[in-house]
Amino acid sequence: MTGLGPLLGDPKDLARLDAAVTLHALISIWTETMGAEPADLEGDLVLARRWFDPVAQGQRLRRELLALDATTVDGVPGPPWTMEVTPARYLVTPEGRCLIDYLSSQNADHPGRRTALMADAYDRLLGSLYREWSRHRIESVVGLLAGTDKPLQIPAAGVVIALLVNRCTDERRALTRFAGGPNKDLVDRAFFAPVQRFADVLSPSGRRDRANQTLVSGWMLYEARRRLGSGLRVQDARGGNDGKVWVRADAVTDVIHRVAQDLSRGHRAHATPDLFAEAFDALVEELRVQLPSLAAFGLIHERPRDTARLRAQLLEHLTELQLSDNEPGNGAS
Repeated sequence: MTGLGPLLGDPKDLARLDAAVTLHALISIWTETMGAEPADLEGDLVLARRWFDPVAQGQRLRRELLALDATTVDGVPGPPWTMEVTPARYLVTPEGRCLIDYLSSQNADHPGRRTALMADAYDRLLGSLYREWSRHRIESVVGLLAGTDKPLQIPAAGVVIALLVNRCTDERRALTRFAGGPNKDLVDRAFFAPVQRFADVLSPSGRRDRANQTLVSGWMLYEARRRLGSGLRVQDARGGNDGKVWVRADAVTDVIHRVAQDLSRGHRAHATPDLFAEAFDALVEELRVQLPSLAAFGLIHERPRDTARLRAQLLEHLTELQLSDNEPGNGAS
């Protein structure tokens, strides 16, 4: 192979950039296309996967790329930092998002050392990112075949969705895991009733062990943590002290994708978008029925507008996955 160079860009090209103009252009394009200003670098790179995922569904990409507004800012840098979609319409690439971080962290006192050291760090980050994205599909399939990457069971998926609906995406809005007593029983019943409704729609013949519908010792929460890893924070209830559970805010996008993927694939009847919509609506309806019980402990954080957005995101992912599996050359994983 020829033409390979540093992923962030040639150091000579980096040195020739007008930092202020380039930074302004990249931030403007990022904000226009992503709907928010640049924030945490690693979290933003996860968001960029929406455009640059190797297995992103082509129909969605075409629709959303054509809907991009024309860029009016001057000084747009070329590849590898941006990708021109159509004349005057651009995307900021992962390299470009790293360049935003790089230019924002400039140290004018040591420009040469800055270029060498920081460029290497961004190259390692980008190399790891692209390796993860390129291997995701094959690793997922191999994991399923080996039984080491088993998809979430439906009730455990319901637990995660209930946490997302209730906006338990910050420790301040975490769901309390009461260590014992009547509070524990009341919250367990109120939280798992929506999960039960969700599971009953998607798997009406499934057996439910209601004794395990608990936030402290039940299997569903630990099944979700197994699948989501550090994206789900679980603080144990020990020594009479209450615990907490919440989805990390910077992991929400990945968690939504993972739940949708697990519900649409795996060793069970797949959740179609229509059936999922029915199950989601049943969960939300029951959560609102349980509002008085949870509100007594300050544990209700659901907002209808956010719930509608979450529903749309999950349905979009499910539809994309279904279309992807039906495209020629793609088998269900």
